Amino acid sequence: MKKDKEFELVVAQGEIPWWRVFLAAILFTGVIYNVYLLIIYCNNMTLDSIPARTIPDAIKKISSGLVAGIALSITKTVLIDIDKNKLISRYAVGPFSRDVLTVVPELEYVSVFFNSKEEYEVNLWYKGNKHYKMYTFIEKEHAHKFGVMVAQKLNIDLLDATEKGNNKWIEKVTI
Repeated sequence: MKKDKEFELVVAQGEIPWWRVFLAAILFTGVIYNVYLLIIYCNNMTLDSIPARTIPDAIKKISSGLVAGIALSITKTVLIDIDKNKLISRYAVGPFSRDVLTVVPELEYVSVFFNSKEEYEVNLWYKGNKHYKMYTFIEKEHAHKFGVMVAQKLNIDLLDATEKGNNKWIEKVTI
C-alpha cells in the first residue's frame, strides 16, 4: 500500500474532540467490565441456576457499549490516486484501520461557499448532485486557498459561491 504522501489528495477528518475520546473510553471500560462480570458469573453458576435474562442482558450491554464506543471514536480519511483511478476510504479506530477501495468517481468541480452556520465549506462534487464535504473554515481566505489547492491537485474547476447569488466559476487554466 502506498504511503499517504504518495496520493494526489489526502483528506483527513482530523483529531477527535476530547469529549468524544473520554466518552468512548468510558464505554469501552464498561464493555470490559461487563465481559469480566459475565465470565465470573458464568464460571460460578451452573447453567440451570443462571436466570433466563442474565446472559442476553449482558450481551446487549456489551454490544451496545461496543457499537457506541466505536461510533464515537471512528475517523475517516479519503485518499485519492488519480493515476491509478483509486479512491481509498480509510476508517480507523485507534491503531486499527480498514481500507475500502473504490474507483474514483467522475469528479466535476470543487466548491467554496458560505453556509448557514457562518462557516466556509469546501465540497468536492461528482456525478451530478453528489458531493463530499471536505472541510469547513472560519475565514474565507483559508477556504479559498484550500479549494484552489484541491482543484489544482485534481485538475478540475473551482466554483466560488462565497457570496450568495454571485457564483463565480474559476476555470482550471486560471488557477
